[in-house]
Amino acid sequence: MGTPRSISPGSIIPPPMAHTAILPASAMAVRPQAVVQPEWTPIPGSASLAAAAPDGSLWVLSDGPSGPDKYIWHYASGSWANISGMASQISVAPDGTLFAVNSAGGIYRYSDGVWTGIAGGASGVTAAADGSFYVLSNGNALGRDQAIWHNVGGAWSQVTGEGVAIAASFDTGAYTLSGGTISPGGFYVLNSQGSIYYENGDESFAQLPGAASTVAPTTIGGLFALSYPATSAGNAISYSDLKTQNPSAEPASATSISSNGGKVYRVDAAGAISFATVTSTPITEYQIPTNDSTPSQIAAGPDGNMWFTEGTSSKIGRITPSGAFIEFSLPQSSGPYGIAAGSDGNMWIAENGDGRIGEMTMGGSLTQYALPVQNSAPFQIAAGADGNLWFTENSANKIGKITTGGSITEYAIPAPGNPSPVGIAEGPDGNIWFTEQFASQIAKITPSGEITEYPTPTKDAFPTGITAGPDGDLWFVETFGNKIGKITTSGVTTEYSLAAVNAQPLGIAAGPDGNLWFTESGGRVNNIGKITTAGTITEYPIPTGDASPYGIAAGPGGNVWFVEQIRSKIGKITP
Repeated sequence: MGTPRSISPGSIIPPPMAHTAILPASAMAVRPQAVVQPEWTPIPGSASLAAAAPDGSLWVLSDGPSGPDKYIWHYASGSWANISGMASQISVAPDGTLFAVNSAGGIYRYSDGVWTGIAGGASGVTAAADGSFYVLSNGNALGRDQAIWHNVGGAWSQVTGEGVAIAASFDTGAYTLSGGTISPGGFYVLNSQGSIYYENGDESFAQLPGAASTVAPTTIGGLFALSYPATSAGNAISYSDLKTQNPSAEPASATSISSNGGKVYRVDAAGAISFATVTSTPITEYQIPTNDSTPSQIAAGPDGNMWFTEGTSSKIGRITPSGAFIEFSLPQSSGPYGIAAGSDGNMWIAENGDGRIGEMTMGGSLTQYALPVQNSAPFQIAAGADGNLWFTENSANKIGKITTGGSITEYAIPAPGNPSPVGIAEGPDGNIWFTEQFASQIAKITPSGEITEYPTPTKDAFPTGITAGPDGDLWFVETFGNKIGKITTSGVTTEYSLAAVNAQPLGIAAGPDGNLWFTESGGRVNNIGKITTAGTITEYPIPTGDASPYGIAAGPGGNVWFVEQIRSKIGKITP
């Protein structure tokens, strides 16, 4: 970044802060008409700029009066309070002190109901984690890059760099990026081209990918940003996890955004104010060596590694807990889909493309067993308590059983038409349970082959993945029903609706933490979900956008692993 020459702000006498009459709280008892997504909670009121405080409260500049300087409001414990004064920029320090800049360049500190003018001239301000503050000078025209000055204990010093917007970070974490290192105590700088930099305390820089018109740092290793250039109609919101450096699009837009760590606040083009809860994304991603391999299912192996299928490239992949890969090639027509560990210490594979069941040793040696019916499309596979492997035949509408010696038995599904079995899992009752997509049924098959079917309460639910839960019930996902289902071994079903529209859950697994974990692959949702046995749902965004997560399974070290079909990655989430 460049460093312009600039006059010390300390040599400039501050203009007076405007003295305005205190407005009643009813002035903010408005709710502008705006589209609010389910994950955003509206706050009554109208604003032009938001500044979140570390104590969980919110400061805003209202959208009035006309002109660059606006009334200042504070929202705490569900109530608004106006304070005398007007400003064009505000920022909140860790101790709650409010800093403000007005259009004349005046810099002010507000604490215990008193404004204190600070000698200097500025166009922007941000309070730092250590109680000091930084400003952008106002020596250049609006929209041009300005010099950056630091005020510590009343003393000014110019620091390296220039920009049009600054935002201090209160995050105590350190992160290594491709464009440099981020250390605690620094601040973000945006220049007039939208480039995003982080300036450390030693005045070294890290450049972040992309461009932004505004940024809002969190305290959990993430950064919200508004797209560049700024528009009065609002800008798209994105979120970057600094651990993975992968930005993901948020289903919302804003003209102003700010975070206090626990929440992110936004102001939209209509002036409406809303917030969303910020949660840490404990997800690590690993790029599969073969691109566009379309991984589908994943399972823990007896060797302490995770094994997964790569349908497009006809490979079986293995990833260690630390993220090292090995891939084993299958015949090109095999199209592997489902995978499970067998009682014999090998991995068993449902080869959807060539209608075979594969057996692979830990060293990658493959044995294949052809199914009696061609084009039966074996889909998913699971180990049973009887020592056999059980699998769904999606096109043949059968449930198959194969011994570890390769002997195959098939059982026709009673449902008429094309029930299309998909997910399969061993139940706590000693039976095998499976889902029927097109029939919208959950079914069980005894070791002797007797099948019982239970319709889902939601019509056209399209159930896919299923797993045994820690509570003795079976849990399944309803891809089109947009729900998580639970069924007792006697056939009583309970459903839990997902908040995100068109989440399209696909896979589900019991986690080591006593909860159920599932994938949400729908368009802009792109989450890993967690549901407790009581039905409480939490969602975690995947750092890579449009990942299309599918298969999911518990693995070593208390982690949960999943595959990303579109991005050809393996994800690991730490509960």
